[in-house]
Amino acid sequence: MKTTIFKHKLLYFFIILGFAVIFNSCSDDDDDDFQTFLEKYDGTKWVYTEDEFTFYVRLNDNPNKFIESWILIDDCYFYSVDFESEGVELVENSKDKLIIKYTDEGEIITVTLTPQGETIRVVVKEGNDEDLYLFVKTSVNVDDLEICPV
Repeated sequence: MKTTIFKHKLLYFFIILGFAVIFNSCSDDDDDDFQTFLEKYDGTKWVYTEDEFTFYVRLNDNPNKFIESWILIDDCYFYSVDFESEGVELVENSKDKLIIKYTDEGEIITVTLTPQGETIRVVVKEGNDEDLYLFVKTSVNVDDLEICPV
């Protein structure tokens, strides 16, 4: 009789121990894998071309230099660190969206970047005007582009 009770207690102990291990080992890993837009696309380069207009950008996970740009002018590129001034506010840097608000002399420009496969959709809104640009991922080494003399 004592042996049977002991076996049942041992069986219950292992069942409870098994459930405890199972429930404690299950966790939501999505929180650990969360990356902001700038973390996810850090160092990536994108290009927008239309007719003879070429515009490269590089995204950086750096609050002081989160977007660098190279715009083709004649035979060289004008380099700029966009949104580096005091009138810039990083409104949202979530998993799939980057929103930047730029204020200059009362004018407010909002730039929204969202990924769409191998492209980034860029919406520039100024007042009631809204422009859409699709930047395509590129492997061009933007550091090797010829910068226009200042």
